[in-house]
Amino acid sequence: MIGHKPNLFWQITWRFVSPTIMFVIFVFYFITKVQETPMYKAWNPESDNFPTLEEKEYPTWIFAIIFLLAGIPGLSIPLTAVYKCLRNRCCKKDYEFKQDDLNTIAKQVHLTDEATKNKPDIPETADGR
Repeated sequence: MIGHKPNLFWQITWRFVSPTIMFVIFVFYFITKVQETPMYKAWNPESDNFPTLEEKEYPTWIFAIIFLLAGIPGLSIPLTAVYKCLRNRCCKKDYEFKQDDLNTIAKQVHLTDEATKNKPDIPETADGR
C-alpha cells in the first residue's frame, strides 16, 4: 500500500496494540450494557400524574429483536477476521516478501521514463506518422 515494508513500530501497533485495545473496549462495553436494564419512557393513562412519563422495562422478546437487528450484522466483522486469520495460518503462501515484487506507481513511472529515454528520435513525416 505504501510502497515499502513499514518499520517495526507500525507493524507491532497494527498487529497487536490496536486489536488488543479494541477488544478490551468491546469487552468492557459489552459488560456494562449487559448489566444495565434497558428502559423506555411512556405515558400511563391510568396514573395519578397522567401527563408525566413513566419508565418501563422492555419486554423480554425485544432482546431477540435487538440481537437480530444489531448483533448478527455486528458479528460478521469478527467472524470474518477469525476466518481469514485461520485460513492464512493453514494455507501459508510459499513466497516471502520481496521489495522487487512490489508493483508501485513510482516503479511504473520509473520504467516509463527509462523507455522514453532509450527510444530513438524519429522525425515525423508530413502525414503525421
